[in-house]
Amino acid sequence: MNAEHSREAFLAFSTQLESNARSLDDCIGLTFLGSTAALERADEWSDHDFFLIVKPGTGEKHRKDLSWLPNFDDIAMATRETDHGLKVAYANGHILEFAVFEDAELELAAVTDYSVPVDKQDITARMAAIAARPAPKPRAVEREFELMLELIIIGVGRARRGETLMAGQFIRSYIVSNLLSIISQTIESADASGKSVDSLNPFRRFELRYPQFAARIEEALQKDLDSAARGLLEILKDVFGAALTVSQRAKIAVVERRLGWQASRSNAAPPSRLG
Repeated sequence: MNAEHSREAFLAFSTQLESNARSLDDCIGLTFLGSTAALERADEWSDHDFFLIVKPGTGEKHRKDLSWLPNFDDIAMATRETDHGLKVAYANGHILEFAVFEDAELELAAVTDYSVPVDKQDITARMAAIAARPAPKPRAVEREFELMLELIIIGVGRARRGETLMAGQFIRSYIVSNLLSIISQTIESADASGKSVDSLNPFRRFELRYPQFAARIEEALQKDLDSAARGLLEILKDVFGAALTVSQRAKIAVVERRLGWQASRSNAAPPSRLG
């Protein structure tokens, strides 16, 4: 591990960030997020994720003037990403992802793992309430199933037309997102602790929950677009296995006929199913 990106360097940055926020007159709170809060997950590739909460009327000032950040002179890039959020890259490649919220804006946020190292105004209780809000409901499995099949036809069609960049977006992003959602709602996770779940992003730590499916998806995505899409369809079929309904089989057949794919039988072992 590079010394600049060691765990000790990561913790030292956190400590300095906390100190800077605490001494900032406009600051009413600082919250660490993700692996910045759940330090057992922090490694040399971890970013610093956090919210700075400031007094009314001072938010934009601290989004534009970043001199409150540690090692300000070493910042190589600072990019405004949303109304409240920025990405910052230091000369050594360390990344910050953060938002500056004014007092009344904090409840716009959604969080999973968090800690509150600086609390000058009831931030801890408010963050607890935000974290306790119900996670966004996943789309129904059958809807994800049908969307995935429809997107396979669209994506492969784009590839065969020669629009490979657009086809890649469909096949390597949209379709994979549908598949991950289906697996997460259908198959029992290998992580009994549940700590690897990120309700805000199904891609995060998927490999810990479903290592066999993750390996197969990655293998499929290494192939050409047509083969990748077909491989993802085969994985979808294995997720359901013998539980595929007559209706679902008919929908899959629509895709295979349209794309000229002869149906194949998988030798994959049946997965453990939820419920």
